Amino acid sequence: MSAPAVAQTVPADAPANSGPIEGQTSAVAAAPASDATPASGGEIVVTGSRIPTPNLTSASPVTVINSQEVKLTGVTRVEDLINQLPQAFGDQGGNVSNGSTGTSTINLRNLGANRTLVLINGRRLVPGDVSDSAADVNFIPSSLIKRVDVLTGGASATYGADAVGGVVNFIMDDTFSGFKIDGQYSLFQHQNNSNYGGLRDALDAKGFGAPDGNVADGGTVDVTATMGAGFDDNRGHITAYVGYRKLKPVIQSNRDYSSCGLTTAGAAPGKVACGGSFTSNNFLVSDPDVGSTTYQLGAGRTFVPGGNVYNFAPTNYYQRPDERYTAGFFAHYDVSDHFKPYLEGMFMDDRSVAQIAPSGDFGNTLSINCDNPLLSAQQLGIVCAPGNLLDGPGGSTLNEGGGPAALFIDPTTGLTYNQARLQVYRRNVEGGPRRDDLQHTSYRIVAGAKGDIAPGISYDAYYQYGRTNFAETYTNDVSVSRLTRALDVVNVNGVATCRSVVNGTDPNCVPYDIFTPGGVTAAAVSYLGTPGFQRGMTSEQVASGSITALLGQYGVKSPWADEGVAINIGGEYRKERLELNTDVEFQTGDLSGQGAATLPASGQFSVREFFGEVRVPIVHDGFIYDLSVDGGYRYSNYKFGGRTENTNTYKAELQFAPIRDVALRASYNRAVRSPNIQELFATRHVALDGSFDPCAGAIGTDGTVNGFTAAQCANTGVSAAQFGNISENPAAQYNGLIGGNPDLTPEVSDTYTIGLVLQPRFVPGLAITVDAFKIKVNNTINNVGEDTILSTCAATGDQTFCGLINRDQFGSLWRTPAGYVEDVDLNLGSIKTRGIDVGGSYSHQIGSAGTLGLSLNGTYLDEFRTDNGVSTPYNCAGYYGLQCGTPAPKWRHRARVTFTLPDGIGLSGQWRFFDSVKLDRLSNNETLNGSYAIVNAKIPTQSYFDLTLTATISDSYTFRLGVNNVLDKDPPLVTSQALTAVYGNGNTFPNVYDALGRYIFAGVTLNF
Repeated sequence: MSAPAVAQTVPADAPANSGPIEGQTSAVAAAPASDATPASGGEIVVTGSRIPTPNLTSASPVTVINSQEVKLTGVTRVEDLINQLPQAFGDQGGNVSNGSTGTSTINLRNLGANRTLVLINGRRLVPGDVSDSAADVNFIPSSLIKRVDVLTGGASATYGADAVGGVVNFIMDDTFSGFKIDGQYSLFQHQNNSNYGGLRDALDAKGFGAPDGNVADGGTVDVTATMGAGFDDNRGHITAYVGYRKLKPVIQSNRDYSSCGLTTAGAAPGKVACGGSFTSNNFLVSDPDVGSTTYQLGAGRTFVPGGNVYNFAPTNYYQRPDERYTAGFFAHYDVSDHFKPYLEGMFMDDRSVAQIAPSGDFGNTLSINCDNPLLSAQQLGIVCAPGNLLDGPGGSTLNEGGGPAALFIDPTTGLTYNQARLQVYRRNVEGGPRRDDLQHTSYRIVAGAKGDIAPGISYDAYYQYGRTNFAETYTNDVSVSRLTRALDVVNVNGVATCRSVVNGTDPNCVPYDIFTPGGVTAAAVSYLGTPGFQRGMTSEQVASGSITALLGQYGVKSPWADEGVAINIGGEYRKERLELNTDVEFQTGDLSGQGAATLPASGQFSVREFFGEVRVPIVHDGFIYDLSVDGGYRYSNYKFGGRTENTNTYKAELQFAPIRDVALRASYNRAVRSPNIQELFATRHVALDGSFDPCAGAIGTDGTVNGFTAAQCANTGVSAAQFGNISENPAAQYNGLIGGNPDLTPEVSDTYTIGLVLQPRFVPGLAITVDAFKIKVNNTINNVGEDTILSTCAATGDQTFCGLINRDQFGSLWRTPAGYVEDVDLNLGSIKTRGIDVGGSYSHQIGSAGTLGLSLNGTYLDEFRTDNGVSTPYNCAGYYGLQCGTPAPKWRHRARVTFTLPDGIGLSGQWRFFDSVKLDRLSNNETLNGSYAIVNAKIPTQSYFDLTLTATISDSYTFRLGVNNVLDKDPPLVTSQALTAVYGNGNTFPNVYDALGRYIFAGVTLNF
């Protein structure tokens, strides 16, 4: 087996479609045929243009992953393959459970998955989910990948909008002939022996327990059958495939380091403790005063002051179960040189389940009736104390409202009763974990034709339709309306009965007896349990056509170049549409574990574009070896409902090679990203958005709360009585009002690259690339961020931000949906990233012993600066945390060495390296700087070593066996005070670091 590619050479007579975008024209990095390196030396093919020029080096840096590398890594999930590149950052994937969309997305340069354009054979992949415009790479079967070209930086002039962070182009093996079955089985194996920060003591202190010894889980089966054949003397060809993949789940209780949610609260310096959720299995909150008093259940029907937290971690999935079916075909038939129709069809059905801790009453019910027979005399004395009675329906307690106690009348019996404040936080442990069943069914059809119009002039035109159908079924959640009725209980002939049964409004109601241990019945659990349903779809239509003219055949060329001027012009129409339908439970916000309502949404936009490219070879193989310039322009007219926006994107590129061995390249690209349908039309709703309320918590010895004074907290809506009495959320989760904004305008970015390519003839098989990049995105579509809004308001009192804060009756931003911060999408600020990519490959035949292949792909991140338009701009290069998010190491690389024997047996080792990162609060930037726990101060350097054995037994049998993370290295752990939501899971970042231990795989390819 050979090393992964860094630079490719292509024979001088290579066909026009030998570039990375098959079915379209493209640029290919190549040396002259006489200096071609052996195929075993690894290859780089370069994308970034529609003009075929097999003798030129691309002006844009591109990383290529060939099919051999796919096999060597042993991955079955495509996002895992891309995330190994130092240019990529973890995003949605199979290791996300809480907050998962069920999709897998790619995030280049950490600019966001919605700023990365994903192509299949040079054409767009349909948006993957109703909540996110990013493509779902679950759609792509890994065994069908022929090559992946990754171009980072702006490429909108060539490919259109969204190519801000870069382009990932999957080239499928659409010319395969014969019959092939590729199958692989893989699993994770880990030895549980971590004691990070006194983890074992922390688990023992809470009585949670943890697994010991060896564990093997997460088994995955991936099988694909491919068949292909030519017909009519090979004028036509068809390739078809079917595939099946099934991943088994891994739950966090199977790893000691994820058996509880880690926190620093109550822990000694440098140590950790087990935290948890405020909503426990026996945790209640009464409100006899403005400040809350907490109670938990004692023996019998008693309340005991105090409380405990619930360990939500064990039931969460570390790897979601997933079952996927794929099928497709690629066909073409050359009627003549002038007409070569082609057809592609691809299908995927993917179903995954995200599992998190049980639902419950998350403070959704606020009062209790004082004629409730489930309350003992002791409990009634606490809850229905005079000062805790309500002064009216939905009103405040007497201490807050000041009025007389209200008398409520039962319309059936005519009896009067009081109501009292009792906000309940009670986990529905009897109902089991919440399960989010997410299904995406996608298909994509491309029909087109290409051919020659005249000598040197060709065309390519196609129509493409893609659609993703989305189905979500959320089970084991709890209905808030049913909770309310199940707690409103009266005595009927000595039997506790729901008032709604007596008055006939809900004859199915079953009392929810949470006032004594073991009081909850199976009938009550069944009554409260309510599923939620969402159904939707997103679709994309593209009609595109272009003409390429190689004008050298008509004498339009430089006197110093063999090749002439080449141009490509064309037009494109694209339309995207979204529909989301939600059931009554979602629309009314009745599901207690979902936050506020999720409303139906719909919308569409369209864009008409004209584009053109030109390449001018100035000198070739003359007084210098090569000098050429490239240019490109695209005009786009967007229609968002009744509003239109026009954008202009363009590029300029230079390639200069004084000699064959050395090439310099530089480029400038102006790119745009239009607001997607979700950003424009998503229904606004309350959801988890923030991680910190500066004014929640107790008053410290300095008279402040978290360093904020009473006057500063008053800016955020905290009353004098509430100051120091607002409960913190133990899970660090706070509500925000998020959603779309129809007035958004496109983002604009500028990308600069300058690089060096070395392919010295005196060292055959060696290729080295060094490329510096700088990308700046202006007018970014983003939200300000709840934490930023709160801290800015507290510090300045600026009503622009203070007016966005809505505290509930408790002064809280999490206890009820009435407490939230408005944080919808806006155009504001900028993002800038800057660094250097380094690539190298070397292949050498060692006599008759075999072939040695070496490769390196690394990135130095010098700057990742965010200007949110509010606070001081901050640089997250080398940092991670609640503000900076996913770790952004200064240096990342993967290096591989491969030795292949003449008999086909090969051994390949890979080293994946992540530089250390500091907690963002250690920065001296005023936006980031703050207090921190020692245990979170730094994630040290991480190295993972992978080993793969391959064997070609015969022309029809190839075997592979591999182990990734050979040393079973534990992932770096951080606590909830430093872990971002969604992409942080199991006390680490599982889409960045290896979270589950050794990954062992065995696969076979059978060719018939």
